[in-house]
Amino acid sequence: MSSYMKFETALFIRAIMSGVILCAAYRISGGLLYHFFGRCGIRSATDILYWLAAGFLLFFALFRWNYGELRLFLLPGVLIGAFFANYLLNLLLFPVKRCSILLHRHLKKRNRKFRRGRRFEKIKKKKKQSKNSE
Repeated sequence: MSSYMKFETALFIRAIMSGVILCAAYRISGGLLYHFFGRCGIRSATDILYWLAAGFLLFFALFRWNYGELRLFLLPGVLIGAFFANYLLNLLLFPVKRCSILLHRHLKKRNRKFRRGRRFEKIKKKKKQSKNSE
């Protein structure tokens, strides 16, 4: 393999790794924002800022790696890396999400039983108080 093809292959692999890093950073930042801010409007603003920063960083990194030349095969490399990272993260995080859903359901049922008992106690107390006041 010629040195030119090795250089092109290395660029393609760098593009794939850039896509993986961008996707992982987006998922992590999205999870942290959801954890701290919930479903606020602040998330939309941070998404816009993230994608602007990611676009500029990716453009400058690819431009620097290519010595000022933009090659079109790098864009599919970034997209392949992003889709691979998204698939891999979904595959790895599915058991975690499933366990958290099951745990949430269990705690919700347990909490419902506890609240139901307290609610009936309050009703009984109100009935006793109303009988005593008559």
